[in-house]
Amino acid sequence: MGEEDEMRRDLATSAVVVVANFFNPSVVNHLWLVRNGLLGEDELQPNSGSMFTDALVQVLTARFALLVTPEQLQFMPAPTEPEPERLIVEKVGRLVEILPHTPFRALGLNFTWQVKPETGDLRRLTRQLFYKEETPLYREFSSDDANFGAYLSRDFGGFRLKLDIRPITVPRQESVEYALQMLFNYHADLDPNAAPTERIHLLLRRWREVSEEARRLVDVLIEGAGQ
Repeated sequence: MGEEDEMRRDLATSAVVVVANFFNPSVVNHLWLVRNGLLGEDELQPNSGSMFTDALVQVLTARFALLVTPEQLQFMPAPTEPEPERLIVEKVGRLVEILPHTPFRALGLNFTWQVKPETGDLRRLTRQLFYKEETPLYREFSSDDANFGAYLSRDFGGFRLKLDIRPITVPRQESVEYALQMLFNYHADLDPNAAPTERIHLLLRRWREVSEEARRLVDVLIEGAGQ
């Protein structure tokens, strides 16, 4: 691809997701979080958008966002956090320790990257990367208005890496922006009868490794687009 098709890459979101047979959000109130060292007494600012109900807890701070529902716990470090792995091990590790009777089922480390052609054509980019002219189904999508994507998976470092790639529309204040979204899900099943808390701690400490692997794969896609 030419100079006019230089691409920008942005890490849109990153998160830890812990899935359980049942979380009890009503337990995770403001006082409980403070008493267990998960929040400073003044860390929750007024009008932050945080909420505490029996069915859902949402905690928004300058360093992280925490969402607890009956099905899962989601922890998102702030994009500006200088040491996200340390924060994740500290906060999520502590949460699973003080909820010892929760039947944990799975852990996911998720990264959403967006690749954006600066001035190029996203449809042309997806066609170049994914279109297979020799495949009958793809030939049904040979028109100029077609978009393409991909799903790939493999084992990586104790996880099953699931990568979903698709074109998306990103809303802006006065316009929209088109991007190729790369959603990385590093998934690990947990056995409730085999020390799941200990395994969660081990997997959380691989955050940096899997984050760097996701970034590397983004670069591989961009390099492939330039060939």
